[in-house]
Amino acid sequence: MAVDIINRLILALADAAPLALVTLAIVLIFRTSFTTNFAQGMIAASGAYIVTILYNRYLILKFPEGNVVIFTLIAFLSGIIVAFLFGVFIDVVLIRKSKFSNALTKQMITMGIVLFVMGLLPTLFFKAELNMPTIPFLFDGTLVIETAMGKNIIIQKNYIYAITLTTVVISTVFVMLKYTKWGLGVRSTAANERVAGMMGVNTKFITAMSWGIAGALGSLGAIIYASYNVTINVGFMTEMQVNGFLASILGGFSTFFGPIVGAIIIPILNQISYYIMPQLQIGGQNLGVYYKVVVYIIILIIILIKPIGLFGKKIAKKV
Repeated sequence: MAVDIINRLILALADAAPLALVTLAIVLIFRTSFTTNFAQGMIAASGAYIVTILYNRYLILKFPEGNVVIFTLIAFLSGIIVAFLFGVFIDVVLIRKSKFSNALTKQMITMGIVLFVMGLLPTLFFKAELNMPTIPFLFDGTLVIETAMGKNIIIQKNYIYAITLTTVVISTVFVMLKYTKWGLGVRSTAANERVAGMMGVNTKFITAMSWGIAGALGSLGAIIYASYNVTINVGFMTEMQVNGFLASILGGFSTFFGPIVGAIIIPILNQISYYIMPQLQIGGQNLGVYYKVVVYIIILIIILIKPIGLFGKKIAKKV
């Protein structure tokens, strides 16, 4: 049983890697632009489409004798850069130029982007369902650790790279938030945008960079998620985005750290529920199909007990 738990924990951490990136992107925009970005999943999917199309339909076909590793890295960076520019475009061109730029207007704009991109991607890419390019000698294969209990601990290589890369990227973002001028601007804007502007903080630059970085983080999350042999289509990041919102609410939108913890808790709950529920039956019906429902109920109960999230902070306003 202990080995089964370890294997489930490994799967949970692998699922938490892309979810944490998407969650951090959602929170970063919420803290600087004071709105929820419903287009986060579509921005991430756009980056993943760029990666697969560039690799499968251009680099490999035009340069069949080229270096696969270099081609893969070029495709990955291209997708992330496109998602970064897409994020900046949304803030600078769409949101900033809107007539009534409040939280509700921003939400409606992002919903419009969802509808637009959902129709655009299949049109541009011929309704293709693609697989993420990988570097074979890096991502292929499985590590098997034998134990004295008769069962083996199984670790996919791509899980190791995904968890490591996510840890490095998120740690870098947190270091930037704490020690760089941009990070100080983000924290100042998150505390009070108007006062931050009065103190000389270029809030427009801060929000534009935040949208861009959020787009890049989401795209990286989509790339990692797709590397788990997930077929890329126009809606493949929808569930990831929903879970990103849930993780943000669970951890607390008022912090940067809390939602990351929430992004780790949700996959762990998923794996525990997936392991336990199939063993339960009511009236001869196996309850395994309801494992996600159980997870959502647990999250709902936690939120009802602690509405501001596990690590949320109460904001006191002086009148």
